[in-house]
Amino acid sequence: MIGAGERVKIGVVGAGIWGANHALALKDYARADLSVICDLDETRAQAAGAKFGCAWTTSLDALAESDVQAVTIATPDHLHREPTIRMLRAGKHVMVEKPLATSIADGKAMVEAAAQAGVKLMVDFHARWHPLFMGAKAYAERGDLGNPVMGYARLSDTIHVPTEMLAWGGRSGPEWFLFPHVMDIVRWLIDREPIDVYAKGHRGVLAAKGVDCWDAIQALVEFEGGASFAFETSWIVPNSYTNVVDNRLTLYGEKGGLELRNEPNLWVFTDRFHTPFSSESVTRYGKAWGFQYESIRYFVDCVAENVTPESSGDDGLIVTAMIEATLASIARRAPVRIRELLDKAA
Repeated sequence: MIGAGERVKIGVVGAGIWGANHALALKDYARADLSVICDLDETRAQAAGAKFGCAWTTSLDALAESDVQAVTIATPDHLHREPTIRMLRAGKHVMVEKPLATSIADGKAMVEAAAQAGVKLMVDFHARWHPLFMGAKAYAERGDLGNPVMGYARLSDTIHVPTEMLAWGGRSGPEWFLFPHVMDIVRWLIDREPIDVYAKGHRGVLAAKGVDCWDAIQALVEFEGGASFAFETSWIVPNSYTNVVDNRLTLYGEKGGLELRNEPNLWVFTDRFHTPFSSESVTRYGKAWGFQYESIRYFVDCVAENVTPESSGDDGLIVTAMIEATLASIARRAPVRIRELLDKAA
C-alpha cells in the first residue's frame, strides 16, 4: 500500500491516440505522479513528454528499471504482450488497454506473469464506467430484470477509423478493437459465463482499400443458464453517419428488460447533422472530464489502496477467448465451445 499522502509514481507505454488519454487522465489526478512516457517513436515520445511535463524514453528496459510503481499500456491491439509482461516481471502494477491480448496464449502468459510477480493486472474495459452502462448494471444487480433470457449488442465504427484514424487497422479488426467492449459489458451485466459461439463475417470492402481485416462480424453467444446474445460489429459504417461510433444494447430478462444507445443527447447541425463522439475529452475547471478517464484513475486508486481491481486480467482472458472462438467459428462454419479453446491454449 502506498503511504498516506504519497502519490503513485506511474508511467505510460504508448504515446498514440489513447496513450495521450492515459496521460491526460493521470496528469491532473491528485493521487498520481505521471513520471515518464515511453514510445518507440522518439519524436512522438519527446513531444508527449513536453506536452504532459514528464520524462520520456524509447526504452522498455529503462522504464522497467525505473522507480515507477505502476504502468499503463496503450500500444496497438496486437502489441500488448511484450510491454505488459516486461513490466509485470519488473514488479510493476499494470493496466493494459482492451483487448488484453489478441490470442488466448498471449493472454494466459500475461495473467500468469502477474500472478507470479504478485502484482495487479487490470484491463481497461472503460465502458463499465460509462453512466449508461453503470445504470443498466444497477437494474441487473437489484434483480429488476430477472434472469437474463436474450439480448443484442452492437458496437461499430465509421470507415474513418480503420482507413484514416488507425495506422495499424489491418493488424486488428472490428472484432479486436470493438467486440471487447460489448462482450465484456454483457458478461458483466448478466454475471454469466459464455459457453459457445456461432459466427459469420464479411471481408472485402476494407481489403480493397488496403486494410486487410474483417468488414463486419455477427456472433451468437450462449451463456450459462441458456441466455443468448447476438453481438454485431462493423468497421464500414459510412462516414455520413451521425457519430463515429454506433453503439446500442438490448437486454431481456424473465421479469423486465432495458435498451440503451451510447451517444450524447447533444445534436449539432454545423456542416452536417451529427452527435459528438461520447469519448471526446471535455476539459473544464482545470480537469479532463469523461468516463474514459475514470477507469484509469480507478487503477491508480487500486494501487494506492492495495485493492484488487475489477476488470481483471482474468476478465480480459475470457473476452479474448470469446473473440478467438468467434474467429474459429467463422473458419469452421460451426459453433465453437470457448472452454475447448481455453483448455487447448498453451
